[in-house]
Amino acid sequence: MKQIIFNNKKIDTSLFLQMENLALSLSKEREAFLEFDFQAYYDNEEQKITISHFWDTKEFQEQLAGLKTDVYLKALGNKHLSNFDEFKNMLQELQDFPLKSFFTQLYVLLEDLRLEEQIIGLRPGTKKLFETRRAVYRHHFESQLKANTIRNFPTDQLFCLIYLSLTSSSMTYQTSDLLDELLSILFAVYEAKSTEDISSIVFRVSQRLGSSLTQDMINIYFGYLPLNKLSSKNEKQCEAKKLANDDEQSEIEDRDSEDEKLSTWHRESKNNDKDDNFLRFEVESGTKTGIKANFAREQEDSDQAIGNAYGSSKQSEQRQSTTTDNPDQMNSQNGSNQNQYGKYNSGVTINYLSTRPQLIDEKKQYSILSSIVSKDVKELRKTIEKTIESKKNAPSDKYYGRLNKNWLRLFTEEKPKLFYKKNTESKELDIVFYLLIDCSGSMYNKMDEVKKSVVLFHETLKQLKITHKISGFWEDATNATKESKPNILHTVIPFYQSLHHSSGPNIMQLHEEEDNRDGLMIRIASEELSKRSEKHKFLLVFTDGEPSALDYFQDGIIDTHEAVKQARKYGIDVIGTFIEEDEIQEETYQLMKNIYQHHFLVAAGAEDLRLKLKPLLKKLIVRSIV
Repeated sequence: MKQIIFNNKKIDTSLFLQMENLALSLSKEREAFLEFDFQAYYDNEEQKITISHFWDTKEFQEQLAGLKTDVYLKALGNKHLSNFDEFKNMLQELQDFPLKSFFTQLYVLLEDLRLEEQIIGLRPGTKKLFETRRAVYRHHFESQLKANTIRNFPTDQLFCLIYLSLTSSSMTYQTSDLLDELLSILFAVYEAKSTEDISSIVFRVSQRLGSSLTQDMINIYFGYLPLNKLSSKNEKQCEAKKLANDDEQSEIEDRDSEDEKLSTWHRESKNNDKDDNFLRFEVESGTKTGIKANFAREQEDSDQAIGNAYGSSKQSEQRQSTTTDNPDQMNSQNGSNQNQYGKYNSGVTINYLSTRPQLIDEKKQYSILSSIVSKDVKELRKTIEKTIESKKNAPSDKYYGRLNKNWLRLFTEEKPKLFYKKNTESKELDIVFYLLIDCSGSMYNKMDEVKKSVVLFHETLKQLKITHKISGFWEDATNATKESKPNILHTVIPFYQSLHHSSGPNIMQLHEEEDNRDGLMIRIASEELSKRSEKHKFLLVFTDGEPSALDYFQDGIIDTHEAVKQARKYGIDVIGTFIEEDEIQEETYQLMKNIYQHHFLVAAGAEDLRLKLKPLLKKLIVRSIV
């Protein structure tokens, strides 16, 4: 399992889940979901809301305000306060403009500014959040303005000036006649009541700008729907509107394409109070022709490339799997049961792999490792047995039995319990453990040392007669596809064999393999633990980095966090153990905290892990003595 840093930032899962809950609450859509992307936008077809990585490098309070306002603008604004059909159609038509990037981003900016005013009106508590958002963006555009001026990017420079002017309480920036005329049009955004009003403003800007600028914008400041979404048409959009006049052309005329001029603006608009003539082409007027309509074009090669570039989020089904402890049986689950393993594990299949007969070399290796940890095992066993004995003989205050030597309570308590009864019943260890070992490829230089820690656990638990299970897991990256992602759960010591004297050498069958999908395996292990009758249940996950698998890079941390959270609802204590390659890094602590909250330990190397696991095991067992 390799370290995955998306956009040079770790994903704060607690913060992400907070934003996800806010998005679901505002959108009022059960099927809605949230994702990080380079820009924020709303996709009404997939009910997807994205929040921007623009905020990753900001201070926490600025980041929190920025992400929340992203959610408000997309989940509440675009979803409920925008005419999204108008918005999407307009974005699509802007792709035909010579300065398509400039006008597209200007349109998104103006719509966001309109939505800000409406959202603050509906929810006054968001005012400070949007003020923080504007302050951050103003600082950003001030620096971008300087850079664009030096690089001689006139259109980018104009866009920066537009944002700074629209969000400034006073005009402190150098302007020109052209900018002054544009601003006189653009300030109408604060009087706009609908998405259609914003469309009209953008058109007026395009008319005034004309051919003043020949170079389109270089940078992207505000996000919009991916191109493959803008180019797609649903059935309703493809239906031809009824024409105002009902005449019909007798035949299709041949025209010289060189003489034909087509307008780049094909929208219908309302004139403003000044009755401006915008020279718009009225699409609802015209003459019927013999050209066939309402047909779908053939798919082009570029469509697949665009789809791959932007990706898609689709939920697939998964077949329910059944776990088994039978060593003679290996189960493989194909197909699907919807969302059984969470929305980030679509298309997974589970292969349950059991142990093979032990090899002589494996028995020798296990003998060596068990001798290395034997001293630690002996100390642990004695400490825990003494704790059990002290619990067993601890006096208990009662109204009858043997007289207690502490008579002070006779004077300090109204009804003192001056007697005790020695416990004759032994204290039981009503505990079960499950050890999950990451067998990803990056464990190749750590697996032998990790086995020492696993042997320490196994020998200690076996001598204390505590039932446990040990499994390794990985994803078959070689054969993984978007439709089918085979995952292997290799159980080397099942519950029913955990106390057998000869089961230990099976641990030697664990080896480094390929990728890892931690959240998936935690779900499977916790589901199995939840069905057991023991009072105290512990799941330990041995790992050396972030989850890493196909279509799992960005979402793996979030999925694993959700899996841990779900397991704890079952009453299962989940503890993450992280093996750092060299010196422990601060970002490692943050990663583990994001996933496991405060229930984790980080070790600088496998040897350090074994030393830290010893007191951890003691603590878990001692506190569980009933």
